[in-house]
Amino acid sequence: MAREKTSIWDKIGAMRFAPGRGVTNPPPESGWKRVFFVLGTHVSKMIALNLLFLAFSIPVFTIPAALCGMNRVLIKLYREGNCFVWTEFWKEFRANIWKALPFGLLGGVCLFASYYFLSLGISLSSGGVELFTTALGILLLVFIVLFLNYIFLFLPTLDLNNGQIARNAFIFLLTEWKTNIVILASVGITALFSVLLFPYTLVLLVFASVSCMQLVICAAGNSPLQKRIIGPYEENRMGC
Repeated sequence: MAREKTSIWDKIGAMRFAPGRGVTNPPPESGWKRVFFVLGTHVSKMIALNLLFLAFSIPVFTIPAALCGMNRVLIKLYREGNCFVWTEFWKEFRANIWKALPFGLLGGVCLFASYYFLSLGISLSSGGVELFTTALGILLLVFIVLFLNYIFLFLPTLDLNNGQIARNAFIFLLTEWKTNIVILASVGITALFSVLLFPYTLVLLVFASVSCMQLVICAAGNSPLQKRIIGPYEENRMGC
């Protein structure tokens, strides 16, 4: 009887999951350990997701829907440990291509206004005015970064209309200061790193930067989302 050949990948998998070797402990349930577990376990999916996001963002107006699709996959990976990337991404992309567009337009307007005020503050030299316009530009930038990240976290996870989504996002922005810090740090570090090391960071931008940044944001927002919205909703539903 001919001996069946074993590929190198089969050998690596057998070693990794063999009793007493490789992956033997259950995955972390939450926190940074859970984030690193997802990154280490699903490298190929993170890369594929980053490429999908960039490809579906090419028409520009589809960026909000592509971000919803990306967050849907990342939330599934973080909560459940696995998912079908294309199936989840495409389903969420189609569901939000028009629903998420108003938020994308709002973000574009606010980012332009923030850029305008910051540029005005740099160019002015009269006493006090430049400080006011610069502060206004920074506050507007912080607001829209936090608000939109909550919006695009809630759209793929909550079956609510846009008004309710916006209301919950605004409440979280005002109350979840720990999550706010993580969101701002994640976006700020990614942007700063990309700019300072450009053009070397182009490779990371294409293959990993956006998906890794959004994984951290989804992980940070998952706990308060479960505690303050999903948990109470499920309790009320079971009590009815």
